[in-house]
Amino acid sequence: MTSQNKKAGPQRPVLKASQAGVAYGDEKYRQMHLALEAADIGIWDWDLQSNRVVMSDMMKRLLDIDSGSAASSYKNFLRAIHPGDRRQIAAALREAIRLHGSFDEEFRREKKDGSIHWLRIRGRVSVGSGGEPERVMGSIHDKTERKMAYDLLESARSELEAKVGERTRELLDANENLRREIAIKNRLQKQIMEISEKEQRRIGQDLHDSLSQQLGGIIFMGQVLYEKLKRINLDEAQDARKLIGHLQNALTHTRDLAKGLYPTLGEGGLASSLNELAVAIGELFSVAVTVDCPDVVMTTDEEVTIHVYRIVQEALNNAIRHGKATRIAVRLARQRGRVVLTISDNGVGFPEKPNRKGMGLNIMEYRAASIGASFAVSSQRNSGSVVTCVFDRAGAFER
Repeated sequence: MTSQNKKAGPQRPVLKASQAGVAYGDEKYRQMHLALEAADIGIWDWDLQSNRVVMSDMMKRLLDIDSGSAASSYKNFLRAIHPGDRRQIAAALREAIRLHGSFDEEFRREKKDGSIHWLRIRGRVSVGSGGEPERVMGSIHDKTERKMAYDLLESARSELEAKVGERTRELLDANENLRREIAIKNRLQKQIMEISEKEQRRIGQDLHDSLSQQLGGIIFMGQVLYEKLKRINLDEAQDARKLIGHLQNALTHTRDLAKGLYPTLGEGGLASSLNELAVAIGELFSVAVTVDCPDVVMTTDEEVTIHVYRIVQEALNNAIRHGKATRIAVRLARQRGRVVLTISDNGVGFPEKPNRKGMGLNIMEYRAASIGASFAVSSQRNSGSVVTCVFDRAGAFER
C-alpha cells in the first residue's frame, strides 16, 4: 500500500469549496450517486471545519457502519479502519491536506462476522477562496475479490518461481554431474588409450626383438640343415628348403605386425611410417594403398604422429574388412592454413546408420579430438567412404 499524495498543480487544479459542495438535491448529482451505488462505490465528504464525514449508504455498508445518520465524526470514521492500517490512512489524509493534494490508499476492515475486507479509498482536498483547505472528498470501493485474486496469482507466481528455481538448481546440479562424468570418462578413455598403446608397443617390440630374432635363428639353422642334406644328396633337402621359405614368410609377416603395433619414427617421420604401413597392409590384404603426404606436412610431436598413424591404420582396416575395398588413398596435406587428413576407398561404404557402438569409429573420433582435430565419416552405398580429420590449428605440423 503506497501513498500517492501529490500537490495540486496546473494539470490538476484544486477544487474550490463552491465547486465541491455536496448538493443532494441536484438531479445530476443524484443520478451520479445512483450510478456509483450500483457500481458498489461509496462516496464521502469530510468537512474540515466541523470534522464531520458525510458518507453514502454504500460507504456505510462497505465499512459495516450503522446507517442511522448521514454524518459521523472523523474519529468514528477512523475507528472503522483496521487498527493495523489506521495510522497509515490518517497520515495519508494529513499529508494530502498539507499539500492541498490527493491520495490513494488501501486498508483493511474487519467486519462484524470476523471477515477481513480490503478497501481502496481515494480523495482530493478542496480549498476555499482564501486558499485554506475546507473539505476532503472522495470515493471508496471493496477490492477484496481483486486482492484475493492478486494474492492467489502472486502465490501461484511465487510457487512457480520456487519450482522453476528448484528445477533450475536440479538441472545445474545434473549438468555439473554430467560434466564431471564426462571428465572422468575422458580421463578413463585417455588412460585406456595410453595402456592400449603401451601394450601394443610392448607386444610389437617383443615381436620384433624376440620372435623375429628367434625366427631368424631358426631360418639360419634350417639353411645349415639344407646345405648338409644337399651335400649328401638326400631328397629331404628340398623339404628343408620349403620349410625355410615358410619360415621366411612368417618372419616377414611378424616384422610387418611388429611395425603395425610399434611404428618406428625414422628419418622420414610420419610420412615414412604411413608409407611403410601402406606397403604392409597392401601386401597383407592384396589391396592397392597409396599415400600422398607432401614434404611440407611434417611433425615432431610424437603424440600427434602416433594418433594420426593409428587413425589411418584403423581406417584402412575398416575399409578392407567392412567396406571390402580394393583401392585406398591416404592424403595428408595443407588446405587454407589447415592440415587435412583423408582416407578414401572404393568399397561398399557404410550402412545409412553406422554402428556408433563399434569401437573403431569411437576410437578414431577420440584420437582425433585428443590432438585437436575434428572427425567425420561420409559414405554412400556402393560408392566407398571417406574418413576426414581436420586440424584447425596446425601448430603441431612443421612447414
